[in-house]
Amino acid sequence: MTEHVTAHLGAYHDGELRGRRLRQVDAHLAHCAMCRAELERVRMLATLLQESPVAESLTPPEHFVAQVGLRLPRRPMQPAWQRGLEIGWRTMPLGLLGAWAFVQTVFIVAGMVMIALRMGLGDDVVAGLLPASQPRSWLAQALSLSEASLSDVGRIVLQLLSNGGPLGWGVTLNLCSLAVIGLLYWSWLASWVARTRLPGQ
Repeated sequence: MTEHVTAHLGAYHDGELRGRRLRQVDAHLAHCAMCRAELERVRMLATLLQESPVAESLTPPEHFVAQVGLRLPRRPMQPAWQRGLEIGWRTMPLGLLGAWAFVQTVFIVAGMVMIALRMGLGDDVVAGLLPASQPRSWLAQALSLSEASLSDVGRIVLQLLSNGGPLGWGVTLNLCSLAVIGLLYWSWLASWVARTRLPGQ
């Protein structure tokens, strides 16, 4: 073994080498003065460390962890109302999702009730309150405005509003509620992105 065995001298000194590796290091040390000198330095260092007094001022691990924890900067405690606002802000997407589900359920149930009443499955009194026939389409009314007076225009606009516009009240209210929920969600998302980019958040 012609290569130096300095990488194994620590394990050799501690008695950790076994078998073939131990025999190789013994054979190399028998005729390599440089590795023998290095082994002697390892022995001197081990003796020096054993003779050194044990440091009594070392902090036990549990006390060290406690001291580090005490030196860390503390986050200021928030009042209860601020914590409530923070929780409400974080759960707002769930509230918006619940509002969307509620609105969709209301419009589905209302649509089914309207269909049932129009098919004659409901009470005669309730069915009598609903319009039996739809008025002329809003497009036909708009096309007939070319020769109409201002009072006719106002009457047709009021009729369109009373019928819920060209799509009907159900679809119009559904679209408006979805637009409001979507706007609230996107504003929450924008504020969340802004908060994550602020330092200390």
